[in-house]
Order: sequence, then structure tokens, then C-alpha cells
Amino acid sequence: MLNVAITGGIGSGKSMVAEHLRELGYKVIDADDISRGLTAPGGKALPLIRDRFGDELFYEDGSLNRAAVREMIYNDHVKKALYESCTTRLVLEDLAEIRELNKLSAEKVVFFDIPLLFETGTENDYDEVWVVTADADIRKHRIVERSNLDEATIEHIMSLQASEEEKVAKADRVIYNNGTIEDLNKAVDNTLKSAVWMWRNW
Repeated sequence: MLNVAITGGIGSGKSMVAEHLRELGYKVIDADDISRGLTAPGGKALPLIRDRFGDELFYEDGSLNRAAVREMIYNDHVKKALYESCTTRLVLEDLAEIRELNKLSAEKVVFFDIPLLFETGTENDYDEVWVVTADADIRKHRIVERSNLDEATIEHIMSLQASEEEKVAKADRVIYNNGTIEDLNKAVDNTLKSAVWMWRNW
């Protein structure tokens, strides 16, 4: 059983790579889905968030006010780190549990879609790391097209993530995504082909 992490900065196309792998029949675990579950109604992270920040981040029905969270952490790095500490540890624990369960699975390879892989220092927990990357201008254009974020906000988010150079330097395999979705899918297919021989001989 191989555990392969996929990561990339905002706007890189990492999620499209994960979706293509699912279409090819591979199992893909999404760390963001796990995080959203932890902060959904009844989620394991909510009591800790309330304990650290009080009621101001919650609606009357007990659900998390995500807009209030974004506003609170945008320019306050201390509160941002404190908030993320409420969820990051739990996400990492869940991912570790999944990797352990994978040992009993008939799957030969499982992919993990993890946006902040390098930022959490967990890249060595995986057998391979694939980085999806694209030129900064292309990434910004994609983000603008799919969201209401302005350029200043986009650049702020990018500044909080590990640099593209750092990601590429640490990657086992790199997928460049400066073209169309068809180009990206071909790049994923080619990356898979290049990896298959090694996996067969693992």
C-alpha cells in the first residue's frame, strides 16, 4: 500500500488533479473535507474553538460563523495560528488514522489531497509527494474567475503558503498546470505512467 500526497498552492489546480484521479478509479482522501467536517454542526473541533474564542464566532443555533472567522484571522496572525491549531491537530490525527487503516485495504495506492502539506511539516508521512504548480499570474486569474476575492486578498493568501519554489524542490513529482484542463489531465496521466514502474517494484 502506497500513500501519495498531492499538494499545491491556491489556484494551482490541485483539486482538478484529485478529481481526475477519482475519475480514473483511484481513492482520494480530501483533507479539506475532513476539516469542514470538524467544524460542521456537531464537529469535534467546535468545543475547542468556542473555548478559545467564546461565542462571537458562532450563530445562535451553535453553528460556526465562517464569515466571522475569516474576518478575525485575516490580519491577525496570532489569532489565525490559534484558530488553525483547533483544527489542524485533529485533521492530522484523522489522516494518520486513515493511513493506518489503509494497511488493511486492498488498494495498491491511495492519494491524499492536502493543501497545507509542507506548512504542517507532514510531507515525510507519505511515500510520495506530488506538487501541482502554475505561474503566479495564471493562479491569480483562476482565483478571480471562481471567487469574489480581490487581488490584495489573493496575494495575502499566497503569502501565507509555502512558496512554489519550496514546494517544487521538495516534491517527488511535479505537475505543471499552465494550460487547459485537457493539458492537465494528460500531465496527470503521464505522471501516473512514470510512477507505475516504481510502484510495481516497491
